[in-house]
Amino acid sequence: MGGARIRVLGAAFAAVPGASAHGSAMASMIHGLRAELDLVTLKTENLPHVQRMAGARMFRVPVAKASAEERRSLYMRAVARQLDSETYHVVHVFDPWAGKVAATHPRRRSSALLVYEVATFPDPDEERDWLDAHRITLQAAGRVLVSSNASAKPLNGRAAVDVVRPGVDVGDFDFGQTGPFSIPRLLYLGPFSEGRDLPTLLSAVAKIRAVRPVRVLIAGEADDERREAVRAQVREAKLADVVSVRGEPKPHQIAGVVAAADVCVAPAAARTHDGISPLPQPLLEYMACLRPVVVADVPGVTELVRDEVEGLLYPAGSDSALADAVLEVLRDAGLRERVASAAYQRVRDELSSGARRRRIRQVYDLLVPGSQVHDPWDEGFDPPTGLIELSESQIEMLDAPTQRPRAPDTMPPGSEPSADTAETSDPGDDGVPNEPTRPRAHHPSDTHPGIVVPDTDPGRS
Repeated sequence: MGGARIRVLGAAFAAVPGASAHGSAMASMIHGLRAELDLVTLKTENLPHVQRMAGARMFRVPVAKASAEERRSLYMRAVARQLDSETYHVVHVFDPWAGKVAATHPRRRSSALLVYEVATFPDPDEERDWLDAHRITLQAAGRVLVSSNASAKPLNGRAAVDVVRPGVDVGDFDFGQTGPFSIPRLLYLGPFSEGRDLPTLLSAVAKIRAVRPVRVLIAGEADDERREAVRAQVREAKLADVVSVRGEPKPHQIAGVVAAADVCVAPAAARTHDGISPLPQPLLEYMACLRPVVVADVPGVTELVRDEVEGLLYPAGSDSALADAVLEVLRDAGLRERVASAAYQRVRDELSSGARRRRIRQVYDLLVPGSQVHDPWDEGFDPPTGLIELSESQIEMLDAPTQRPRAPDTMPPGSEPSADTAETSDPGDDGVPNEPTRPRAHHPSDTHPGIVVPDTDPGRS
């Protein structure tokens, strides 16, 4: 059951893993698709240039101190080089920059379907270039994926659209609160782009501080310049004693960072891009971590969070309404517990990483019929090699140094070796003694048929 695996190139203009939605989206491809996957993303100082992730190859583009325009150019060239060097059945892009490259690449046009998952949105100074690349990608895409029904509506009639909700690994974020702390804590996690409306959040923090003490952490941005710009806004608002601005937390520490908050916020500007609204991935992580959320009332988000059910909504751009909502959650313990529990149940029921994996497999089975049909009893094991497999304890026993007794002439007087400890060697037919009957020790560096050395080469064999 099941033929050859399809080859898929995925591309995202983001660091993966990271605080953006791209990490969990790519994880659903890595763990959910029956395919050979190559992935192109951005490199940060904490991430390796090349990495294997559950069989997928991740190639990261170094963009370190480059400007925004230079980062896009470096990334687009990397995607083009990958298309030059490999043949794929599907090219799955999470941004229009890679989409524009794939849409116009002659090799992709002749051999691969283009899937455009709309998950990257521009700052105002990038809007014109983003729209140009977005429309070129839409026109060439065989399938367009969006995160909400609200984002699907403006694309109906322009492309074949599927709604694929984001997903979160609930088990990773089922962390439990790490407090209580003496001063309430407010968390924003995610990129510092203009669409996330951090100025409204800072204005709201000033109003909250006038009523009660609060500590605020704003984190999740990998770009140094954006972090410094927000720090300057914090100083200008005279909030440096209240607000800490940090970069991206380590992936395995994100759940702990969220769990240490009393209230989590997901602000957003009241604007769309070609009618499409972004859906912040950290919102799902807050909900999975049983944290009460205060969220901007924007399209898409309201499909996940109902006011005073899974969280509190406020009109986008209103600092007074945001401050009032946060203060209400801090005052009312019953409200905090009720909305956090309902949000947790929502992600478990509808927005888990498993639900996302199932949905993405359905989409790929539509794109390449039969590509996701297989029997894990056949494919879930390495093929027989004819080699003898040894357990770890057996390998350790072979590797243990042999304790040889000292020769009689070097042993203390009266301490002759016993028959139990001495090596024995019988004379052969030609009178020459055979090798000792004790087995030789083997070392990991030996060529031993029972030791399988894992493949650490980032390329495929």
